[in-house]
Amino acid sequence: MRMIFMGAGPIGGIVGGRLARQGSDVTLVDVDGEHVRAIRERGLRIDAPDGPFNVSVTALLPNEVRGKFDIGFIAVRSYATKDVVASLAPHLGQNGVLVSLQNGINPPLLEEAVGPDRAIGTAIRMGSHRVGPGHVRTTTRGCLFVGHLNGKTTPQLEMVHALLDAVIPTAMTDNILGWLWSKLTYTCLGMFGSLADESLRVVCESERNRRLCVDFFAEVTGVGRATGVRFETLSEYDPLAFHPSRPYEARLAALDEIARGWKSDDRKGPVQQLKRGVRTEVDQTVGHVVQEGSGVNFPTPLCRGLVRIIREIEEGKRPLQLQNYTELGG
Repeated sequence: MRMIFMGAGPIGGIVGGRLARQGSDVTLVDVDGEHVRAIRERGLRIDAPDGPFNVSVTALLPNEVRGKFDIGFIAVRSYATKDVVASLAPHLGQNGVLVSLQNGINPPLLEEAVGPDRAIGTAIRMGSHRVGPGHVRTTTRGCLFVGHLNGKTTPQLEMVHALLDAVIPTAMTDNILGWLWSKLTYTCLGMFGSLADESLRVVCESERNRRLCVDFFAEVTGVGRATGVRFETLSEYDPLAFHPSRPYEARLAALDEIARGWKSDDRKGPVQQLKRGVRTEVDQTVGHVVQEGSGVNFPTPLCRGLVRIIREIEEGKRPLQLQNYTELGG
């Protein structure tokens, strides 16, 4: 069975590298030529809690892909999903399966290409990052949840589950949309904490920002429930603890509870991207909340404001600064 990973970064590299180490036929594809060259020359180095390892695996640039594949894993940033799926389509076998290994709600784009029974979503609970060319790292063993948007258990889903579970603890679910939305709340929280070059702990030391965070959370969870999402409880928190139907003081207490684990020097991923001039996934995460909210007439002024501010930071029109939260709160 031939597998192709479109994106060989922290997620695609770690999952694909683990599968290659156990003998699977894996091809990694990435747009970063230096990263691809390093993998070709030295193999892919993966630092993991169960011990670092180096694996020899085929690495290609997108224009070098040839032949047909049985499974296409999509591990690129969400804004590139549509183009990557279109480029992969000619190389997918007649009954080939597409699997999203991404932030955001991407399975609908996969379904457009191959239909509901051949499109699989994955909720990823694994902190990871790229150390350098040919080198990725995770500090946790991690776990995955896989499923179809229609909730069915198909032979395709069972096959993907068996493959992934052999290298990372993986569970099948009939509520992948709920898991993806629950993970989305966590990703959106990271976006909220990325308007200044500070940790969330420092940002929320201000009482005003603490309440702003709770109000932002209420928009995200409120839109999810209004669209019929069944949220799942994360290890960090229950997203429904921040739903606007709950008493305000209870929501503040829920934020204080998770804030105990925040560190003063921990900058969220989007902060690091913005500092490097790298485009974030704000449109596909917080922007998705805005889009879905419009469809059910649920107001999202804070989400809209956050998308606008992050876009302006990306475009170099404003700096990373705490003043951005003052503007967000109006």
